[in-house]
Amino acid sequence: MNEDVLSYWYQALASPLGIQVVCSDPDKIRARLYTARKEAKDFDLAQIAVCSSPFDPTRLWLVKRSPDDAQT
Repeated sequence: MNEDVLSYWYQALASPLGIQVVCSDPDKIRARLYTARKEAKDFDLAQIAVCSSPFDPTRLWLVKRSPDDAQT
């Protein structure tokens, strides 16, 4: 399962701005995302932030940040 979730991180990393993930339980997916990133030990993933959509509570945004802002 973590491999599937980890693919979201890499999709966001490959995207110019990030990606949107639609989910029924955003808190659960957010926890899985952070667990997968921690287990991957890939420092490039630190430039991606996980944000709740202000428009739709069933969506999470994985947003690329500038390297200066990338602290998680």
